[in-house]
Amino acid sequence: MLPRLKRFADLLVGERSAATALLSRALNVMLAEQHRYQRRRALDNFAFAEIYRQWLAELRDGSDPTAQAKIDDASFAELFGDDGDALTTSFLANLPAQQRLTLLLVYVEKFDYAKAGRVLDVSADMIASRLIRISVTLAHRLSANGQQRAGIDVPDQQTASELS
Repeated sequence: MLPRLKRFADLLVGERSAATALLSRALNVMLAEQHRYQRRRALDNFAFAEIYRQWLAELRDGSDPTAQAKIDDASFAELFGDDGDALTTSFLANLPAQQRLTLLLVYVEKFDYAKAGRVLDVSADMIASRLIRISVTLAHRLSANGQQRAGIDVPDQQTASELS
């Protein structure tokens, strides 16, 4: 289970050493507060939720939470090694952390929407909504990338919405 928790922290933070530190702090909190764990609850669900809560608490305590949540493409690319293409890596790096985690929990960890929602402290409907937003954003990005390769001038989103 530890590699799964590490991957979760990596995608949350976007950089390996910071993710390892977050995971370590979250595991220490879980051990110190193990009385909060309910035996009938899946341990992985509990652990993912605790890492996420620890990250949120640290963001709130920081001076600039939005800056802390930003990831540069190069740091994020290191998480994938040679497995990720530049377009996908850039797309994932630029997603908000909650959307990256939604993808991880639903498509990699195979959590249903309700279970993923419990980890991220949102409803199953919000998980579905996030997945739809991600799909639309990816489709737009792929379409724009294909048009650029074909040499078609692609207006940016703001210009396109002003034209409508």
